[in-house]
Amino acid sequence: MRKLDIGKSGLEGSVISLGCMRIAGLSHREADDLLAAAWESGIDFYDHADIYGGGKSEEVFAGALARSSIKRGDILLQSKCGIRAGMYDFSREHILGAVEGSLR
Repeated sequence: MRKLDIGKSGLEGSVISLGCMRIAGLSHREADDLLAAAWESGIDFYDHADIYGGGKSEEVFAGALARSSIKRGDILLQSKCGIRAGMYDFSREHILGAVEGSLR
């Protein structure tokens, strides 16, 4: 899989990322299989947002990652915040809370 530089961060990630919006409804096995297939295809860049599945998508992904042999330092996680059901909230409080929640 071809890699791209991520801005001026010194990081690089796969040119294809796996969008994780819909994984909240997957079983453990389905999530494990999805992560394994993506990783084996060379995908190391995963897209999240705190609103995906009301936070459940991040939990499902975290569980699949924990059950895998993939090291956290070998992947890139992208997240978005400021989006709430029916509105946008770019306040400092919401952004810091969203980041803290995603890191858990």
